[in-house]
Amino acid sequence: MKFLDDDILLTTPLARDLFHNYAENLKIIDYHCHINQNQILNDKQFKNITELWLYGDHYKWRLIRNCGVDEYYITGKASDYEKFEAFAKC
Repeated sequence: MKFLDDDILLTTPLARDLFHNYAENLKIIDYHCHINQNQILNDKQFKNITELWLYGDHYKWRLIRNCGVDEYYITGKASDYEKFEAFAKC
């Protein structure tokens, strides 16, 4: 097996069969995320990673708060870049 080939993490014949013959072309649906299901259904194009990952995600907000970050960088008026940077530092 080559490094980072199409079978990465597929270490058995059964795993390769299940993935390549059944799952490979299916859409990825993450049922445990904080993106509104209608945004997923309608294939919303997010303007940036902050909108996708941090808008409305109270779990990530709690993480950032626990790192001592000021609310300005969580739900305040900081730019999306500043908010993501604050998250990334945590």
